[in-house]
Amino acid sequence: MNPEPNDKKNMNIRHTILPAALFGAFIPASAAVPPGEWHGASPDWTETAEADRQFIGDYEGRWTDATGNHYHSINPEFVGQVMNVGEGHYRIHFKQEFDRRANRYIETDAHLDGDVLRFDAHGWAGEISADGKLSGTLRQGDHTLRYELTKVERTSPTLGMEPPPGAIVLFDGSNFDAWQHGDGRDVTWHLVPEEQAMEVRFPRNQEERGQRIGGDIQTRQMFTDCRLHVEYRYPVEPGKAGQGRGNSGVFLQNTYEVQVLNSYGLTGFWNENAALYKHTPPAVNASLPPGRWQTYDITYRAPGFENGKKVSNGRITVRHNGVVVHNDVELLHATAWAFDSRRDEGQAANPAPIRLQDHGNAIQFRNIWVLEGAGD
Repeated sequence: MNPEPNDKKNMNIRHTILPAALFGAFIPASAAVPPGEWHGASPDWTETAEADRQFIGDYEGRWTDATGNHYHSINPEFVGQVMNVGEGHYRIHFKQEFDRRANRYIETDAHLDGDVLRFDAHGWAGEISADGKLSGTLRQGDHTLRYELTKVERTSPTLGMEPPPGAIVLFDGSNFDAWQHGDGRDVTWHLVPEEQAMEVRFPRNQEERGQRIGGDIQTRQMFTDCRLHVEYRYPVEPGKAGQGRGNSGVFLQNTYEVQVLNSYGLTGFWNENAALYKHTPPAVNASLPPGRWQTYDITYRAPGFENGKKVSNGRITVRHNGVVVHNDVELLHATAWAFDSRRDEGQAANPAPIRLQDHGNAIQFRNIWVLEGAGD
């Protein structure tokens, strides 16, 4: 949505992880993750710096020499996350676990030094090598503790989930037949065959604006109650921040938005990734790093209307990468940037499209399917 400062109110909310037999939690790899190749139509994908692919991401490990009845020996394992904040400029923080609203041990800047990423602040010093090994020390008075972590790739347990019987396939990577722009135009976004994906295309110059390139897209078919599966990812976009980085959204009945935003490593406010935009923050920030495919599994029940007047609120459950971040939340108003617009829920009185937002960022989507009816 529109640029704005982040809401600084801290949310201390417990989160729920689905049983592994159903969706599970993230499944971390045990070895360093090779950078790989990122496919896309825009420079945001094709010109990603090698260092960004190498260093940005999740790390897990432990204190290697903590002994006795000490906090670090009682809690030997911890994790780190590396984010990009500019060309060759990164930020790293450490905390006890992924996907928890836990206090961070430290957050500090890190800078490239040749082919190594280094940091040194507040007693923490360390480096990350190109092969995904993070090692360093923590100085506490006369004592020095050592730690070692390894880069891992966490994957959503519903990534690549096949449409169940009766599902309507909205996008399988081959065409935009199920979609159109809001004004009825054929879709002008990109297809990315290598990823079986679509990519938001927005006008980059006056000529493309004259050609009416870009804009939100929406399904040709109308829906009410449904279960929706969407896979998406955002690029790095060095130097961008806040609502200007990796922004899009998934709208139910053109009215209620599940936010898409590069909020990797952030707190998870009501305007960040997986939030019900300007309505409810996610219970926990389960975002993955740029370039990693993520999932939304959404169960949506439409509000009830009688004679054009709303008589019951809609409800929504959102599983972000397998983690329940909204559990049967009552939709009290439309999700909108402008306060007055939140009262406008008229489109939800009737079947309406599922919409994907063009916010001027090259977000990619794939494997989108929907089951009509919200189930029990």
